Amino acid sequence: MKKLLVILGILFISISSKGQITLEHTYTFSGTFTKLAVSGDKFFIMDVGLSQCKIFNTNHSLWKTISLSVPANNYLYDIQYISENLFTTDNTICMVYTYYSYDATNLYYTYTTNIVKENGTILLSLPGCQYYYATTLTDGNTKLVTYSYDYSVSPYTVATSVYDVPGNLVLSMSEKGETESPTQLKAFPNPVSDRLTLTYELPVGIEAATLTVTDIQGRMINNYPVQGNTNRLDIQVSQLPDGVYFYTIHAGNYQSNPAKIIVN
Repeated sequence: MKKLLVILGILFISISSKGQITLEHTYTFSGTFTKLAVSGDKFFIMDVGLSQCKIFNTNHSLWKTISLSVPANNYLYDIQYISENLFTTDNTICMVYTYYSYDATNLYYTYTTNIVKENGTILLSLPGCQYYYATTLTDGNTKLVTYSYDYSVSPYTVATSVYDVPGNLVLSMSEKGETESPTQLKAFPNPVSDRLTLTYELPVGIEAATLTVTDIQGRMINNYPVQGNTNRLDIQVSQLPDGVYFYTIHAGNYQSNPAKIIVN
């Protein structure tokens, strides 16, 4: 009996230890997982100060550091689609990155997006592009859709371009989750000082919903009706005090994850 109790105790400790949530590592920059077609799962971060993308193995050891070309008086804004055999077919690491500058005199942002190989070779440069996404069609072809804005004019202009991509899109689990949550919102420009554009796509079966903006204390600022037959909403934020705000889309029992707006 005593031996049996000892065995049960060991089994209990083993099961309990496996069931615990354990902190593995803490990064001082924003980051996420990606899945590479050849090299497998990786974790990458965006070092804004050094204009670098740092890629780590799943044990958090450093795998690669890739320096990104960002002009003077511009700032790294976003990195996406860390990939192999998506934008090329030669197994090299490629990525999409965006940087921006701010015209303090005329009060507008200018964004530029580049697709680049790990050796610094620029495959495509997109002046004005802040928002983009890659998708695989039912015929198996992969496309890149980009949105380029000119905020120096009012009302600002937008150009949508579609590019054929030579490789295949491989998504990590976190990226798949985003793809399967179509109401996850995109806001631009962000930070914003005047007019904000939100793009969205309501889930199947929902034709109308409400977009709610709250302040950092959770107090409602405004509600906006949104429809399933459109995919964008323009909001005037110049009357809001500088600060951080959040927005969600909800309809009945459904509510999207909150996303952040910075007003300055």
